[in-house]
Amino acid sequence: MTMEESLARMKHKHGRLIDGRRHYWDVEKLWALSKDLPVQRVKLESIRELDQDCWFADSGSRPVPTIRNVAFHCARIIGANLAYPVLLCAEGQLIDGGHRIAKALIEEKSEIEAVYLTLPPADAIL
Repeated sequence: MTMEESLARMKHKHGRLIDGRRHYWDVEKLWALSKDLPVQRVKLESIRELDQDCWFADSGSRPVPTIRNVAFHCARIIGANLAYPVLLCAEGQLIDGGHRIAKALIEEKSEIEAVYLTLPPADAIL
């Protein structure tokens, strides 16, 4: 199986640029690893990605913020379930939960529940 095929099989993935290469983790695997970790209350303002382009950043294959693409994210925000905590890496960087964070912000909440996880080696590196 090629790396691209492996990525295509991931229903939810987290990617970040490390040393000039894109590293990807299967978010469902990360949630399984974090299932017994404690849930903590985190100030929304402490989440760095709150003011970063996480959904439309130019990485070559990501969409530009057209009305259609923004509406897609709005629908996901509306449907986000705040009963599930967001997932942050040990350094505090967002792994999963951007739509829940946006919903909490819209609902004028100051905190959100989060789980901190030390990232294992990436599932794929391009």
